[in-house]
Amino acid sequence: MNILIVDDQAFIREAIKSDLIESTVEGELNSTFQSFEAVDAKEGIEVIVEMEGDIDLLILDLKMNQSDGMEVINFLSVNPLYSHIPLAVISSSDKRTLELVSGIACNLKLNVVGVFEKPVNVDVILSETLRLQQTIGNIPVLATPDDVVEYDISKLLEDEQVLLCFQPQVDMKSKNINGFEVLARMYDENGYIYPDTFLPLIYNAGLNVEFTKVIIAKAFKLWVNETNLMDYTLSINVTAEDLMSEDLTDYIIHYKQAHTQIKLILELTESQAIINQDSVLNSIARLIINDIGISLDDFGKSYSTYERLDIIPFKEIKIDRSFVCDIDTNEQHRLIVESTIALAKKMLVNVVAEGIETESVLNILDDLGCDIAQGYLYSPPMEGRYLQDWVNRYEHQEVNANDN
Repeated sequence: MNILIVDDQAFIREAIKSDLIESTVEGELNSTFQSFEAVDAKEGIEVIVEMEGDIDLLILDLKMNQSDGMEVINFLSVNPLYSHIPLAVISSSDKRTLELVSGIACNLKLNVVGVFEKPVNVDVILSETLRLQQTIGNIPVLATPDDVVEYDISKLLEDEQVLLCFQPQVDMKSKNINGFEVLARMYDENGYIYPDTFLPLIYNAGLNVEFTKVIIAKAFKLWVNETNLMDYTLSINVTAEDLMSEDLTDYIIHYKQAHTQIKLILELTESQAIINQDSVLNSIARLIINDIGISLDDFGKSYSTYERLDIIPFKEIKIDRSFVCDIDTNEQHRLIVESTIALAKKMLVNVVAEGIETESVLNILDDLGCDIAQGYLYSPPMEGRYLQDWVNRYEHQEVNANDN
């Protein structure tokens, strides 16, 4: 295990190395390690390049005399060969600054282990690194953007190289499975291609409507074939741009009318300007009239505003994961989530919280009155072929828990 420590204070570097040695002796570090050091951002970048990105953990100080850690973060973000490196930021800066840096690093799609206050607890960093490795280990290799640019997206859609994954949503009170959100992936011989990569290509090619049709058809086919899934809601993402297409709206309504027993919810995203257009509002009205629920996705971020709640009779609000995942440690995020749930309750709208990874976050949401929980605490997104087995295991687990 190669660990690079970038910090301008020699005693900090030595303390971290000492803790790493102790973790190795006590068996907390699963393998022997080799440490590398850098005293500032420039030297750290030089080491990263020299090692060709073969680094299993980068421990990066945020504030150094000759430079700052943001230089390294920005370097990683513009160099795909190095953006995979697990990054643990350490600093004596105030909590709000740490939160800002954490948000920036995550938005840059870096492999963030966490942002940690000094004095550093190396065991916590190693634990979070291991958890991150285990999570990524369950995900097939992602094709790089350079690979995808050469793809014929039209051809991929024609060949239906679209794979659906499903993430469960659980009722907070009863603990019963409420439904599943559909998350699309594309794939080829190199592995999965994720939305951040393929969605821009699809939209640039003007194929977003065709892509949404493929998702609708595949999801409905699974629900029809696996009759035990009929008890659960089926949540599918659509954008306001999608609903500008009358053809797509007709397509969705047709599928719903042909399978009235399927409890379909459309999770709506996209810009406020577009959602207010008459054609989009007309489509939303038609969908609701045909017993299709509308969910306001990523509430609190981007263009999800209170004005939407006033215009459209949403069935539920989904609180964005960036506000949910750390409400046990981030007081500001907890207040945002609390106020959102309180507002939804007054408007008689269900609340779904996504991004739940720990029991402590789940318990806080339960106390605040959240309705539905979604996140890795229950399961990462899984392929449809594994769905029924997961349902069986979860229900068996709940039966045993109730018996005890």
